Amino acid sequence: MNNLENPIPRIVDAVAEAEDVEPVTLDPPLAEVVDPDAVERLVEDSTASDLEVRFAYRGHDVVVDDSGRIQVD
Repeated sequence: MNNLENPIPRIVDAVAEAEDVEPVTLDPPLAEVVDPDAVERLVEDSTASDLEVRFAYRGHDVVVDDSGRIQVD
């Protein structure tokens, strides 16, 4: 699997890691904040070399770039 596949579980894991909690304890669930299918399509189907998908979740700025790297600030 490359870094562009299945970004949603990796986003959830990254946010949980940033908060030092278990992923299942994140509330609200990510799907209530962003459309997971839309994020997956944008990241997986993009041919842009400078794509960044940005959104706020649980007080964090989440960025997924064209390489599939996830940043949580």
